Amino acid sequence: MYTVQILDALKTPLVNKFYAQYSVRGRANKQDQVWVVYKGMHIVAACRIQNKHDFLFLSTVFVAPQHRSKGLATQLVSAAVKHQPLPLYTFAYKSITALYMGLGFNQVLTYTPGLKALFDIYAHRNIVALEYL
Repeated sequence: MYTVQILDALKTPLVNKFYAQYSVRGRANKQDQVWVVYKGMHIVAACRIQNKHDFLFLSTVFVAPQHRSKGLATQLVSAAVKHQPLPLYTFAYKSITALYMGLGFNQVLTYTPGLKALFDIYAHRNIVALEYL
């Protein structure tokens, strides 16, 4: 059985260990809001929401390979976005944009200066900026 929950800030090293196990690039810090999917006592999926001062940014969404195709990314992101007080943005690879669109994200049409600066760093990765309002 899978359980989705927000991770206590003291447990941030656990999600970083999970990310490192699969060579995932991002690392969570205690200021991030970290959401995880547990199967029993093991983290099998995770994401983090970073506070960028005037907006929130969803990043590092990852599901362990042996747990993919079970709807876990959908459950994880759905739970995380429901609880956000500010506009939430993410950058998605073009190949998985439909997943985010199905969860209520829309393509960004107008960039704030902060979002544009962040997007410019990652634009070479064939991504699309999405927003959840």
